[in-house]
Amino acid sequence: MSRNLSYTEPVPLEGGMKVGRRASGMQQQQQKAPKQTAYSVRVKGPSNFEVFNACVNDLTGKDKLAKVVLYTIRLLSTVHNVHGLGNPAVARSVRSALVMGKETLSADNSFVLNTSQTALCDENEGRGFSAFGSVLRLLAKVLLRPSNALSATKLERGLLVFLAFVVEKLSGLMAGLSVYRHLMRAGTIPFRVWKFSNHIRHSLRLLLDRSKLDGPATRVQRVLNYWTTKDMISQMANFWYAISDELMLVFRFNILLDGKHGGGAFTSALYSWAEDQELYSWMATILLGLNNDWNKWILLKDEQSRIILNQKVRARTRRIVGDLKRNNRMAQSRDLDPEEEDYDDEKDAGGDLTLSYVDQLDQNRKNITTVQINAIRLSCDLVFDAQYIFQWNMYKPFHVSLGLLSGALGLYNLWRDQKDRLTQKAVLAAIEAEAAIEAEAIVADA
Repeated sequence: MSRNLSYTEPVPLEGGMKVGRRASGMQQQQQKAPKQTAYSVRVKGPSNFEVFNACVNDLTGKDKLAKVVLYTIRLLSTVHNVHGLGNPAVARSVRSALVMGKETLSADNSFVLNTSQTALCDENEGRGFSAFGSVLRLLAKVLLRPSNALSATKLERGLLVFLAFVVEKLSGLMAGLSVYRHLMRAGTIPFRVWKFSNHIRHSLRLLLDRSKLDGPATRVQRVLNYWTTKDMISQMANFWYAISDELMLVFRFNILLDGKHGGGAFTSALYSWAEDQELYSWMATILLGLNNDWNKWILLKDEQSRIILNQKVRARTRRIVGDLKRNNRMAQSRDLDPEEEDYDDEKDAGGDLTLSYVDQLDQNRKNITTVQINAIRLSCDLVFDAQYIFQWNMYKPFHVSLGLLSGALGLYNLWRDQKDRLTQKAVLAAIEAEAAIEAEAIVADA
């Protein structure tokens, strides 16, 4: 039996095996005892709902889903503030267009004009939509009222009103999701402190170890080598980010107050420090992640070349060995059946090796795709964070779209991982069931 997920057509080998088989040869092959092959276990893949359920039940999946929803709402809010009624200039333009149409309104439409003026009278970024019925009536009348303007203009006004209503209703959800993601990242400080205390104790033991004939300079060099490994630098960057991130959470819950909320000079300075350090530490973790992905990509490409090269060497070796055996048999006996000869050559060719090669190459390509997607995700985060650090004059909807794209790519990678995990789980269950059936058949025959 095999543990492969499904049958994949093997890649043709160089100098491949003969494909022409006569009927008599195939009959001789069918008369032989059937052998369990890699294609015997067939499993139906998991449905999209099962994969989605697995993502929701995973802590990382919850964070990725929350990030996608959060940045979708942020994108709508940003479009509203830049191009919608959240922009005071746009709000004044729409209000002026409605007021200019006053003379064309009949007596039946006077209430609609009053509602429009009331809804658009707020000069504070045009946010004056609190009544659900008023907004819907305004939306309908803006679209249907008689006007000499083009229909596209009326549709645009209606969309602006509807966008303002949606943004206001989703503002509470946006704040809640932001706190939810912040809470899921919190709580790691005690464990990181404990881990770094172990590192410090180990470093002290290295410095004070006099059992070897090492001088102080050698012991110091050993400690420096211990603290400058890639893994240690990554741990320090994550610790740096965790401290600043959890300090920001403390300020968010008003446990400490910044200057805007009546805090003292110390807490205001601490808030500014934590806000800046959160951006810098996030940048450091992103750069380290990109470096790790680059190294993984190089290793995977080397592995891919090695797999292909090994398969070519095996194919060439099997072809040479097969030719030698065939020449020896032909020299020893001229009465060998050609079909049986071909069947023996096919048996020597090692079809299982071909399937193993295909599986290895397929898994390697999946890993390369995962690394590439993660690198693109980190690149989006890098540009997103750099805008805050360097104060670039970036188009705001594009800036928020980078965060949305980062969340979507992270969710897609998680989706692929969960789908592979569920598929492997189903294959193992099918193999165990098949083994149980075979065991029962053996017991029954006995």
